[in-house]
Amino acid sequence: MYEKPRRKSTVTLEEAKELYPEWYEKRIVQGEPKQKSKKQGGTWVCNEALYEWWKRKITEEVKAGGRYFSIMALCSYGLKCGISEQKIRRDAYAFLDHLESLTEDEDNHFSRADVKDALRALKGDRKRLSTIASREWIEDNTKVTIPANKRNYRKQEAHLYLARRKKEDMKVIGEVVKEGRPTAERTVREWQESHPAGKKADCIRETGLAKHTVYKWWK
Repeated sequence: MYEKPRRKSTVTLEEAKELYPEWYEKRIVQGEPKQKSKKQGGTWVCNEALYEWWKRKITEEVKAGGRYFSIMALCSYGLKCGISEQKIRRDAYAFLDHLESLTEDEDNHFSRADVKDALRALKGDRKRLSTIASREWIEDNTKVTIPANKRNYRKQEAHLYLARRKKEDMKVIGEVVKEGRPTAERTVREWQESHPAGKKADCIRETGLAKHTVYKWWK
């Protein structure tokens, strides 16, 4: 079968640095490889903004009693967002002084050993960790309130427009873009990617898919 050649990008690296700073940091500065498509054996990942959001939560909302699990949650969000283990570890230890400053009981200090122990989560079943650490689990163990993901009240037309623009931008910089009519599996996976804290009921309501279909492909 004839394969249509991919359009060569006309965007220079300097322009890409200004237009797509996150992509530039990952691909050019950090040298991370291009993410494979699902067909090529790649994995679904969430936007790195989710990871950065949790880092802010640790700084602003985590209290004594939720410190250990906040680092475990950092591991979970990091894996979901495709963050390297090295960066997750570096970020975790960077929170040590702040988390120790939250100590209320002299018999319950937060030490480097606590961070190291929480980071053991990275050595376990990564797929299991990234899925069991649900919004409810993280809320219960860290005592940080995590609101259910919303669509920001945008109309469907606006969402579709933004999605198309994102796809075109990805094509320009040479990223893999899925084309064609979406399958039920792809619809569910993409919805989960866009709503990392979302629930099955929300997915059913917003996508219009049958309950058994959403449950079948939910990961």
